[in-house]
Amino acid sequence: MKSCIVVGGGLSGLTAAVYLSENKFKVTLLEASPKLGGRTYTLFNKEQDDWFDNGQHIMMGSYKETLLLLKKIGVHQKIFIQPSLNISFAEKNGAVSKLIAPKFGYPLNLLIALLKYRSLSFKDRLKIIDFFLNLLCCYQEDLRGVSVKDWLKKEKQSNEAVSKFWEILVVGSMNSSLEKASAQIFHEILREIFFNGNESAKIIMPMVGLTELFIEPVQNFFKNLNVSINISERVLKVVFYNGKAVRIITDKNSYSDFDSIVFAVPPYALQKIEYEPNINFKFPEFDYSPILNVHLWLSPNPFEEKFFSLIGSNIHWLFNHGAHISLTTSAADMFMESSNEEIVNCFCSELELFFPIFNKKMVIDWKVIKEKRATIVTDNSSDEKRKNFKTHFANLFFAGDWCDTGLPSTIEGAILSGKLAAQSVISFPER
Repeated sequence: MKSCIVVGGGLSGLTAAVYLSENKFKVTLLEASPKLGGRTYTLFNKEQDDWFDNGQHIMMGSYKETLLLLKKIGVHQKIFIQPSLNISFAEKNGAVSKLIAPKFGYPLNLLIALLKYRSLSFKDRLKIIDFFLNLLCCYQEDLRGVSVKDWLKKEKQSNEAVSKFWEILVVGSMNSSLEKASAQIFHEILREIFFNGNESAKIIMPMVGLTELFIEPVQNFFKNLNVSINISERVLKVVFYNGKAVRIITDKNSYSDFDSIVFAVPPYALQKIEYEPNINFKFPEFDYSPILNVHLWLSPNPFEEKFFSLIGSNIHWLFNHGAHISLTTSAADMFMESSNEEIVNCFCSELELFFPIFNKKMVIDWKVIKEKRATIVTDNSSDEKRKNFKTHFANLFFAGDWCDTGLPSTIEGAILSGKLAAQSVISFPER
């Protein structure tokens, strides 16, 4: 039986282990922390007797690999898929605009949704539609080195269209500002969402916590397969001989009975490992972009809709979980040095401006989670680094949302990278 060691128990490592184990591989998964899931996990608020995720993840119908994995591990029934694209955009003083596509008639239903988006002038709506039509004959290579901001400017998108439509889409999907975001990757995102069938533009919401959606089902999937999971075990050294990795040394064990290794950890973690003989690995050095999540427990909770996108706010999304709401800010550099109390006060004041039904006196508890290295900055520099990264050891493979998947650092990118790494291992010849 062929064997593989997977280093890293985030979504990319778990995905690699799923595909390897179902292909009759013996898999040993090593995770340095005491939990699986990486940046995807669920927490418990004892005072409120309520579970909450570290951060809300928006998934789309275009997340084909994520949906395939959920079906494979038997939990696809634990997600809610919209009947059609339906987003509520909140503006100051309580105004709400809807982006709603009819259920049928793709792709005309998406054009109808844009035409009815009342937050923008009719002229701006037409210019956005014109942009999408131009996208059909725009080649990704033509956007090499171009930022999303410059691309939108070239396509004559107005400031109003940028602030009330494009910025929400770019920052939410790429966790990068328009000035930094790679137009090449955004081009791919738009084509996947809007030109890949009616299902792709629908928003998907988990009906359970992220641990219950991903981590626990994967562990159950492994029960009847040849998979060993070792948490709280850190890789210290990798030994190479004759062009191959032959030994892994951890803080607890030494492993040599394997055919391949999948490293499913970020480059800054790879740089902390010793490589023998002294090999100068040139792992890519990325800039990282933070995500801020603020969870507010309310009594009473005045919100009825499942989620809102906020226009012109430091809060990008509001998600309603019943007992609590979750507020998400992407590319949240401006808040990383602020105290949690300052952030909560700022966000409550912001909510009062957007939702007259809300009052900060409703807040009975709160939690603030700062993911300072939530994703890599998806700019042109990182795009080139991802494409150019290669190693010359035959049995060494890499996975993670930083790898060259053509996607930003999302759940879908992480899961796709794990699948691609597993496929490379599977095709690796017998030792």
